[in-house]
Amino acid sequence: MRELGIVLVGCAVFMIFFMGVIYPGVEHKNVKSNTTCTGQCYADYVEENGTVVEILQAQQALAAGDPFSDIRSLWSGCAACHGKQGQGQGMFPMLAGQSKDYISGRLISYKNREKVGMNSSMMWGQATNLSTKEIELIGEFVEANFPSK
Repeated sequence: MRELGIVLVGCAVFMIFFMGVIYPGVEHKNVKSNTTCTGQCYADYVEENGTVVEILQAQQALAAGDPFSDIRSLWSGCAACHGKQGQGQGMFPMLAGQSKDYISGRLISYKNREKVGMNSSMMWGQATNLSTKEIELIGEFVEANFPSK
């Protein structure tokens, strides 16, 4: 019986050691945690700051001195219809010369599936996956007249 007591005490010591030292941040089911951000908290954080990848890209862009580095790849999709310098092509409107507020407002409207013009349905698919931060950066990029690197 004494051996069983020693084994149980040893198991308890190992369990406390692993929980306290090795895995202190392990999430326990059905227990509220004040150190994690999940659900709506995480959705709000991503909406405000972007995903982890977007944050890292922004940090790299600032380090490289080009605040639009992560937008350039997105702009190539826009340029297919609106032109490389936003000059417009055929039925696609000119974006050059527009303000940040105008571009951001239109993209938010498209993201919310609002009808703005005759090509609204084409833009809904383009704007749906953009984060608020990306929309703001695209607006700044257009307002800055499509600066090169």
